[in-house]
Amino acid sequence: MCLRLLFPLLAIAIVAAGCGQRAEPVGPLAQSYPVTVHGNSDEPTVLDRQPRRIVALSAGAAELVARLGAGKQIVGAPPNARDVPANVADVVTRSGQVLSDEIERVHPDLIVAGAETDTVSLSQTVDRTGAPVYRAPGSSVPDVRRAALELGTLVGAPAAGRQLSGQIDRDVARIERRIADEPTTTVFVDTGFFVTVSPRSLLGDLVRRAGGRNVAGPNPGLEPVPIGRLLRRDPEVYLATSDSGATLARLRRERRTRRLTAVREGRVVRVPAELVASANPRVAQGLERIARALHPDAFG
Repeated sequence: MCLRLLFPLLAIAIVAAGCGQRAEPVGPLAQSYPVTVHGNSDEPTVLDRQPRRIVALSAGAAELVARLGAGKQIVGAPPNARDVPANVADVVTRSGQVLSDEIERVHPDLIVAGAETDTVSLSQTVDRTGAPVYRAPGSSVPDVRRAALELGTLVGAPAAGRQLSGQIDRDVARIERRIADEPTTTVFVDTGFFVTVSPRSLLGDLVRRAGGRNVAGPNPGLEPVPIGRLLRRDPEVYLATSDSGATLARLRRERRTRRLTAVREGRVVRVPAELVASANPRVAQGLERIARALHPDAFG
């Protein structure tokens, strides 16, 4: 190429590089190792090389790994996990018990745990396998976005992590804009036996973002909320997780709960636990389910 043409082209390239915002990467981006991320543990997670055998201890963690393009590396997961190979080992029972023997058998080089994973069982498993552990943060939407970014780094897919984090941010913002002018709705969140959630949990954060206020208060504790207190505070919507056992029919059969306004008016809504309990790539869907329950008119 002659010099007369080369210099204008260089000038155009320099100007283009300096203007506007830099787009998120959309192609493959090489990840060099070792890498260190902090997750939701006191100790950071350090990997010397890209993991080839991943065990996920929550359905949300398995789905995050799969969404980042590393699903084929999953060798162990809960029985309800999505998008994992057909022959993966069941490493968690349906009641949430971690099966250390099964995890040791599949020789993982990375264990990904959710916020709900039992700490004692996890520690015992680490002692037996020696595998690095990443505990995904999952107490809020920003936590889920961070989990996507950090897991992307760990599995060698940083570009996919950035894309997923950005997509979650955009989807959540779209729902929040839709209900921005809606009044706050009082709600009770039942995770089973009238035990509710803390505002400092993922489900608590989703309720707040959806324009709801949990009548259980800012510090509800781990014990069941008394029915008498529920009757006095009388929520407009009764929100139950899918694993809670609470249904409209059951609440209407009970002499006291049938008196709740939400029960009388049929505003008892069940949300899939896998969308709202811990970090997962479909967290925006969980938010939309809650927002539609609290503000149905905003969605037409």
